[in-house]
Amino acid sequence: MKAVQAQEAARLAERAGVRRDDGSRGRRARRAWRRLVNACEAGDAAAQEAVRTAELTDADVLDLLAAAPAEPADRAAYLVLIGQKAQYRALDPDGALLALAYRAATSETRERLRTLLAVDGDTEVIRVVVTGEQRDRLAEMSYDELDYLGHQLAEHHRWDELRDLVRDLPLAKAAAAARLLPAGERGTGAAKLLASASVPSPAQLRALVERLPRLRLVRHDVTASFEGASFSPDTTELALRYRPLKRIRIRELRVDTLRIGTGSVTRAFTGNVLTDRDIGDSVLHLGDEILVRLKTSKDLHRIVRVTPDDEAVGPPTPLSVMRRASGGAVMISPEGLAFVDRAARDLRLRPMPRFGARATHRPPDHSELSGGLTTLPADRLVAFCSGNQVFVANEDGDLLHVMPIPWESPRFGPALSFMSPNSLAVHHRTSSPDEQPTRIWEFPPHGPPRLTGHHRGPIRKRWPLEEWRGHVLDDAFAARVHSAEGRWIDPDVPWLQRRPEDHVGRTLRRLLAVSPGQDMFVTSLDASPGGFEVHSPHLPSARELLELPLRHATPADVRRLRDLRNRIGAADVQQALDLLSTCLTDRFGSDIALGATGSGPSGGPHDIALGEDGRQ
Repeated sequence: MKAVQAQEAARLAERAGVRRDDGSRGRRARRAWRRLVNACEAGDAAAQEAVRTAELTDADVLDLLAAAPAEPADRAAYLVLIGQKAQYRALDPDGALLALAYRAATSETRERLRTLLAVDGDTEVIRVVVTGEQRDRLAEMSYDELDYLGHQLAEHHRWDELRDLVRDLPLAKAAAAARLLPAGERGTGAAKLLASASVPSPAQLRALVERLPRLRLVRHDVTASFEGASFSPDTTELALRYRPLKRIRIRELRVDTLRIGTGSVTRAFTGNVLTDRDIGDSVLHLGDEILVRLKTSKDLHRIVRVTPDDEAVGPPTPLSVMRRASGGAVMISPEGLAFVDRAARDLRLRPMPRFGARATHRPPDHSELSGGLTTLPADRLVAFCSGNQVFVANEDGDLLHVMPIPWESPRFGPALSFMSPNSLAVHHRTSSPDEQPTRIWEFPPHGPPRLTGHHRGPIRKRWPLEEWRGHVLDDAFAARVHSAEGRWIDPDVPWLQRRPEDHVGRTLRRLLAVSPGQDMFVTSLDASPGGFEVHSPHLPSARELLELPLRHATPADVRRLRDLRNRIGAADVQQALDLLSTCLTDRFGSDIALGATGSGPSGGPHDIALGEDGRQ
């Protein structure tokens, strides 16, 4: 049956309300009423709302009851939706039938039922309908449903139930419920802590949980070459650049986006590279924009903004690879620094007039723009190599430090990474992996830069992976840390999540990108099928714990939280885990230190028994 629009339903109700002197309907009114009843029987929302607000006779009510569904649960929902409260209460006094119908209903019907129940104001029926008979279902409820239930409990001052609701929910949902409690009703446990202004807001916690990966290995299988990857600033999304391997349209360029929290992939851009000689992989995700660098000729490049619109930024010019800046992207050009600001249609050049005077060296020409470039956006710092020197400047173009690169052996392909605003790591490739040099420079407040570390050979032989934790590594430099031979990652890196196919020989992988906390590693595969992988050894466990209802946690989960917190580098994830750990520590007390592994203290009379904790 065709759906009835709201205006049409109102007209039908108006026509059906026209009666003769004896109270009966004429032919036109009977036809309108029959259409309304048939639409109500079919579940039409506009028709049901029209009869709910209309003045009905006993005969009209009998017509509507005759059209009600035969299934008791569906009948209960129907009676609520057409406004027959007395009939509904007689059929379903405790709300159990409506609870069944509610869980099977569409989101639109659920919202209509919640609205009508709120008007009636029976919070006990609301609790049963929205939560069901088992408190376990609370954690599965949507944020809208929990917000509705929490506000109903708060409006009727049912503070004990609202505090129970906080304990029944995972952290982000519990924080939202806790903030509905008045200060004097929060008690001393989790509700008081989660309602504090010093902890992340419910919206921040929700966004954090939703962006964490569920799987330790997320794959995007494509047969491609020249892959590049870049995390969005908040790490919710990954931009993937590649050229598909195919006989037709061999110059095709694609950019996909991968949502970290869901693993879903969306095609963001399909176009062509500008020359067959374009073998670049430079891509930068700025959050609301994605940039790629394309080669236009032997010595020239052009920056293209592929999202939200496909548009070139500035004319072709010699440009280095892109790196993140405080307001967009930055590159090295022969004149100095070249910036792509958000939404800008042209490059913003920042000449470095002191470049030659301080370094006694000309600005880099096109042959030198393949040198390393790294940035520290929060401090507006840029570092790059040119010739036999390393330069550190700020985004205003002021040259801050110049360091020599001693001649040791033929070297190429520099990679740099700020360790802090006052420290820089520089690595060069050589023809022999055992000869590749790595230097650590520090910049004291007064005086010239000091060389504080120097090593020849694979980086990990001098500085184990643990020593690089806590630093935001440049992607190119991170690839050198995890590769002894300089191209393929070492097979023994601890974060590597292997695929079932990996047992057949050695699968070669390149490291393309690393998240700021070094919790996610993006690789490309030299295999069939090839493509991209996102390795997340610990974040899925963090999401599992953050989605665990507080009431279901055990002392063992607290110890697991503390161990996991030390393995994760992202500060906001650490903060959320600390918050959850504090909530549970207040609850379990000495049970954690004693090593208890069973469930927590028994809950209230409405709680169900907890099964064995089968989590790893």
